[in-house]
Amino acid sequence: MDHSKKAAGAAAVLLVCAFAVSSASAGEPDRRVRKEDIMFQDLNLSTSAGVDALYRRIHAAAQRVCAVSRQDELGAASATAKCAKGAETRVIEEINLPALTAVANR
Repeated sequence: MDHSKKAAGAAAVLLVCAFAVSSASAGEPDRRVRKEDIMFQDLNLSTSAGVDALYRRIHAAAQRVCAVSRQDELGAASATAKCAKGAETRVIEEINLPALTAVANR
């Protein structure tokens, strides 16, 4: 099956990230799962422009989903970056489009 048609048929993927941040009051981890749908039925994934646009959407969604509201906490930026990279990698693997994998590896 053509990978671009398979990916386009999906129309959306769900980006999910679970992370822990310190609670402002108790200092205990607040375990939250955040998620965001990434729509791409409007993209032509048989073109490099379409694949690039999909990668930018995935990257931006990963950043939003993994953003920690308390960036002043020690290690928050590092945790956000690690979460975003992992979420991005999982979504790209799920879509399983070689051209998208190549863009992500650049």
